[in-house]
Amino acid sequence: MLIAQNITPQVKMGRTRAKSSSVMRQQMTLSQGIIPAVRGEYYSYSSVFTKERPLYVLMKCKSNKARLISEAPNLGSEINALFQFNEGNSRVLSIKEANTLGLLESVYSKGAFGDTWFAPTNLTPGQFMKLRARKKTEELVRACRAAIAERQVAIELREELVVALMTDGGKYGMFLVEEITIFSIQIEACHILL
Repeated sequence: MLIAQNITPQVKMGRTRAKSSSVMRQQMTLSQGIIPAVRGEYYSYSSVFTKERPLYVLMKCKSNKARLISEAPNLGSEINALFQFNEGNSRVLSIKEANTLGLLESVYSKGAFGDTWFAPTNLTPGQFMKLRARKKTEELVRACRAAIAERQVAIELREELVVALMTDGGKYGMFLVEEITIFSIQIEACHILL
């Protein structure tokens, strides 16, 4: 019985790491250019954030969502969030909050970023994947607005948590935390710009 219990987590972890490697290879082919989201287009994607690439930009799918902190001056208002890696306490912060806390290494000035808010949802990973696959704008926006009754600028992350987000620029999205390691955070996500 103990052997079976030990094998299951290893198998799951192995598949997740293999997928993480695949997502990271795919990210390498994405554009590093600034390709803003287009109003009304629904985006669905996977992304891996690392200590080296902690910035989250909600742009077109042809554009890499995980960016370097040193890119902040060029990305400006396109940056929406920062993933922070701490032992046992990983979280996502709005880019304004990250800047206020000095996490951007003083590379950008105050007032250059828009507001982003987060909230945990009650969705299971399966429910999120079905919502994402349906690509219904109204459903995504309604779910985000319902979850973000209390706007938070930072939220602690755990595996299988589905997080809703909204920006003052009209972006609505959700992401599922698939895997957290001391080096990376892998998500499945979707967003739309209204």
